[in-house]
Amino acid sequence: MAHNVLRTTTRTTKNASCLLRKAPYSNRTTSWFRRFLSPSEEKELYLGITSSFREKLVEQSNKSTQTYSHIIEHAFLGIQSTKVTKTGMLSIARIEQLKIDLDTAGKQKDVKKLQQLEAEMDNADLKTVTIYNRLIRSYLWSNSVDLAHQVLIGFDQRGLVPTARSYIYLVQAYLKADQLSHAKALVEEMKQSSLLKLRNDFDYNIILNFYKASGDTHAIDFLWRDVVLHIDTIKPSNSLYISYLEHLLSKQEIKPISQLAQEYLTHSPQASLQLHQYITWMKAVTLLAKNKQDTYKSERLLLHLIKKAPPKTSWDKAKSGISTIVTSYLNEDQELKALAFYYRLGKMGVPVQAFEPQTVKAIEAVVKKVEQDGDEKAIIAELEGLVISHI
Repeated sequence: MAHNVLRTTTRTTKNASCLLRKAPYSNRTTSWFRRFLSPSEEKELYLGITSSFREKLVEQSNKSTQTYSHIIEHAFLGIQSTKVTKTGMLSIARIEQLKIDLDTAGKQKDVKKLQQLEAEMDNADLKTVTIYNRLIRSYLWSNSVDLAHQVLIGFDQRGLVPTARSYIYLVQAYLKADQLSHAKALVEEMKQSSLLKLRNDFDYNIILNFYKASGDTHAIDFLWRDVVLHIDTIKPSNSLYISYLEHLLSKQEIKPISQLAQEYLTHSPQASLQLHQYITWMKAVTLLAKNKQDTYKSERLLLHLIKKAPPKTSWDKAKSGISTIVTSYLNEDQELKALAFYYRLGKMGVPVQAFEPQTVKAIEAVVKKVEQDGDEKAIIAELEGLVISHI
């Protein structure tokens, strides 16, 4: 192939004499190529091409620079036009102070101050949802439910995504105001936004109260099962336990109350009980004590409640529970357990006034029976074992 090309390039034509007068194109090895331009013409062409290339390069560069400048300028002007009232990011120190200011204004019911703080937050283009949740709460403290709801409605315009707490505060407010329809609308929004997967005691308590107000028994039980499933994370408060207990007491169902009592004894909050919580649990004690399988559990629950009772609580509140437990033990022919229970209460400082007169008489009868028994030492040893094992 190469041989044929070489032969072709050396063939003589009518213009051969003209071609041969041209100088070699490059070097000796390519001398068979002939120049079509003279050296001066070639140089002139080269300079023209390079000059044109430089001009085009500069022109293109200028266009790119102008384009980038235009983009930056346009973006800058766009920001200025859309955020002309913005004051910029708030400092961390100011955000922390803002929390205090919101709480203070809310507790003082200073609506005007809250509106000023809201304007400051909006002007700064604040994107912290928890601060706006705090604003909602402060408006509610000021009895300004409508303004609080407007904050939630404005989340989308502010570029914020509400959390469960954003809704919970308002649900609580509407429940207190007996505006169940408004609360239902908010809970439905929470459901559609997948915000009902709760993991906080406060949130569970509000939603549980909402289901109670709605009469949705199935939802209440389902919610409590979720609480039990995540009990170590949620750490139910006395308030949450009582909220569910009140629901169970209204149905007088022994088994779920017994289960709840066990959960409460196992995961009891450290805080002392409030008076109405103490009284509600004592109702459960009386109910459980009437059931043979739960008499011992009711005793444990009562002893625990006495330890957690609020200061200066009248012993009259425990009379019914104590009397029912003693009666149940005696009806089950468990006289020593009744006597051991009586002794344990004495060790805890429970006065005689906490016992019904008939309960005291029943205990005295058991004591006499023990004294008359021939094997008194064995009975006393067994009794001491019962007392010690339950302290």
